[in-house]
Amino acid sequence: MRHLILLRGIPASGKSTFIREKKLEQYTLSADEIRLLFQSPLMNEFGGFSISQKNDGKVWKFLFELLEERMKRGEFTIIDATHSKTEAINRYKKLAQKYRYRVTVVDFSDVTLEESLKRNKWRESYKFVPEHAIMNMYERMTTEKVPSWVNVIKPDEFNDYIQYNPLDFSEWEKIHIIGDIHGCYTVLMEYLNGGLKDDEMYIFTGDLLDRGIENKETMDFFLSIKDNKNVIFIEGNHDKWFWYWANDEEENIHNKGFLSDTKKELEEGHTKESLIEYKKDVRQFYRKFRQLAYFTYHGKPILVTHGGLSKLPDNLMLMATEQFINGVGTYDTDIDYAWEKNECNSIEVSGGVGNSSTIYNAIFINAVQVHGHRNIMRLPVQASRNSFNLEGQVEFGGYLRAVTIDKNGFKTYEVKNNVFKEPEKSPHDVNRKDFTVEELVEYMRKHDLIKEKDLGDGIASFNFTKKAFTDRRWDDLNIKARGLFINLNDNTIASRSYEKFFNINEVKETKINYLADNLKFPVYAYEKPNGYLGTVGYNSTTGNLIFTSKSEIRGEHAEWLKEIFLDRFTSVEIDYMERFLRENNASLVFEVIKHKEDPHIIEYNEDDIILLDIIYRDIHFKKFNYNDVVNFAMNFNLSHKQLKYRFDNWIEFYTWYREIKENWDIIEEGFVIEDSNGFMAKLKLPYYNFWKQMRGIKDKVARNREHEIKGGSLYTPLHNRVFSWMKQQDREWLRKSSIIEVRNKFYEQNAK
Repeated sequence: MRHLILLRGIPASGKSTFIREKKLEQYTLSADEIRLLFQSPLMNEFGGFSISQKNDGKVWKFLFELLEERMKRGEFTIIDATHSKTEAINRYKKLAQKYRYRVTVVDFSDVTLEESLKRNKWRESYKFVPEHAIMNMYERMTTEKVPSWVNVIKPDEFNDYIQYNPLDFSEWEKIHIIGDIHGCYTVLMEYLNGGLKDDEMYIFTGDLLDRGIENKETMDFFLSIKDNKNVIFIEGNHDKWFWYWANDEEENIHNKGFLSDTKKELEEGHTKESLIEYKKDVRQFYRKFRQLAYFTYHGKPILVTHGGLSKLPDNLMLMATEQFINGVGTYDTDIDYAWEKNECNSIEVSGGVGNSSTIYNAIFINAVQVHGHRNIMRLPVQASRNSFNLEGQVEFGGYLRAVTIDKNGFKTYEVKNNVFKEPEKSPHDVNRKDFTVEELVEYMRKHDLIKEKDLGDGIASFNFTKKAFTDRRWDDLNIKARGLFINLNDNTIASRSYEKFFNINEVKETKINYLADNLKFPVYAYEKPNGYLGTVGYNSTTGNLIFTSKSEIRGEHAEWLKEIFLDRFTSVEIDYMERFLRENNASLVFEVIKHKEDPHIIEYNEDDIILLDIIYRDIHFKKFNYNDVVNFAMNFNLSHKQLKYRFDNWIEFYTWYREIKENWDIIEEGFVIEDSNGFMAKLKLPYYNFWKQMRGIKDKVARNREHEIKGGSLYTPLHNRVFSWMKQQDREWLRKSSIIEVRNKFYEQNAK
């Protein structure tokens, strides 16, 4: 928290020992330690060694640079120095005011001069201070006083002084905790029903302005209640922008939305003189902001921050304010789940196909958390049993969220915001219903991230380029160019596979928050086999089936598919399929398993073709429903993709996703996620991801290029064990062996 502790005492009075015994080294900047960074000890005239004072200008400049970096983040900091002069303490005042720090001096003056001189003799030789220097400092400290703007405590008061204890709010009839408002005044008034009640407490979790379109009305309301005793404001990450604005420090505002919209709203209607007074009021208001609210209500401890923590620490004072504001972890951290795991002795989460609720079995040992700021998982207000999430995208037409606490417990609220700026939408020509194959071919030929391959007999394949993949440059056109085979003789699609779809969190459209907002339920998770894609389509010119894979109709992978297919079915069955694909304008999409010739990551014992889908040979992606695929496969004794889970709402899906993405026990590639609108995404599992990564490492080791492997990529003990083992193997054997063979040998040799 924003608290600066200055130790004050003559050398050998016990300051550094105090820091060491209380295990506060990581929070401490020591002038002597910095002196030793600039210069090692020098021999003195007595034949001993001592710390040089010659670099003190650089030392203190560097110390203040380090201190300011810490203050920017709101870190609790201790300065270990003598601070014998009033002037030395006053040097911190400007920074303390700038970063809103409380400053406290821990006074070691009760240690006598005699005791300090005695201790000095027993110090390590390089830390020995000449006695006359200690006596001079002692004399100075008896005449120079600690300035009045600083708190003063004794060392034995320190523990109690810095321990951040909760306040008791049980006197209030009810407590309202209100989430991010973002300049949405109308919905705030709807929740408050026009005003505040004197016997109830109101806590606002921050981000009062920005992004919404009623910032002036919102600010004016808060200015009208800023001095109320029953109101607490918690600092949010957006709130600093109006602090800079009020202080005429617009060069520090790095928020384009604030500069273009919020600032304009706040200044509208003001004269030059009235704006000066208005900014003064805003500055006074901002000084009311707290870093957090920690209180008990009839014995129940409750912590309120803007960003959310993963656990209640032993002492909140020692945490950086930055973590209260931005939250622990990153913006996409599921902080509610982290809190639940860390604040309970045990937690068990259950859910499954068709289960409309999440079940928490937990033993609680500590506080309830309430926060705003982040909720890309789109969790409900009660995000877990012990954590409430008040971020509801109110500024985008979502909900103002709140939780109330009274003698009956907690109650959650969501109020829909209808006053917001509608996002702009742009049409995509490629998705026109009347878009033709001729236009598609013309557009793809002009697209710099799509390549065309002439396969003969008027058949061409179109696929996205390697650059599109490596640079992640995707659009509505090049995602169609995946396994797309066009008969240029009559401008028909001869065969097609899926449009390019992505792993969860790989692109904008598969980010968790995007999925939460856009998935159409029910959503299904299908087991993903680990082979290669192949399609069976229909050539309207020749009237024959066409076998495709890897942008080829005669390549090795296409031939393997053809070989298994023709071997699997009778001529009568093949004639039926040919007629089926012709009459339904469809193609069959298979996962092809060639367990010897083309091993991947997951081990199979026999060759197979697994029917994934039946896709219409049309420009716009559309496929048969799952039941039709299963029936088709059963009619021909074909393997088919397996439906593993059904989810009827977002919480079911997200709870499953959160658990399964960390599950190493599933020896599969992963799942394909499909929603009711046909949207698709992939979820790869840890076992598969690990061994896919190790396949690349194996190839480098086999070519004696392990020096190219970055240490950061080996981030678990298993990574390092497998890597170390690989380096001990015959390089030629590694080169010729699949990752499956290498993995099996590794486990065999390390079974013990």
